[in-house]
Amino acid sequence: MLLLMFRAAGQRYAVDAARVAEVVPRIRLRPLPHAPAHLAGVFEYRGEVVSAVDVGVLLGSSPAPDRLSTRIILVDRRPDPRAAGSPRSLLGLIAEDVDDLAPIDAAALAPPPVSIPGAPYLGGIAEVDSGMVQLLRADRILDAPHS
Repeated sequence: MLLLMFRAAGQRYAVDAARVAEVVPRIRLRPLPHAPAHLAGVFEYRGEVVSAVDVGVLLGSSPAPDRLSTRIILVDRRPDPRAAGSPRSLLGLIAEDVDDLAPIDAAALAPPPVSIPGAPYLGGIAEVDSGMVQLLRADRILDAPHS
């Protein structure tokens, strides 16, 4: 398994690189009225309207700063992105910066030490060369409770 690592809320997180369509610079988003705080807005990507989630806010911290290093990671949020016949469903993850790619053995991914009912998107934890990283499950991010 290959992980794309990024920083949000001052910590390192990762998504399965097989789900990543592209990493783009932060752009201006169109806000959505009455949306939960972590849903920062929408933007157009190659003719498709994509929702963008600020990962810092999702994790209960502050929004990603407006810096040159801030990125939007476009991920496929379908339960199985390799499934034939199912149209792609993109979601933008706003991150403070994108660090690196790290290969890990999927068996080395430890389950989260506790189950947090309000955070179904928190996946396993892995030890990589640069330290501990927690996987975010792109297919479960929009399942987060509205805040």
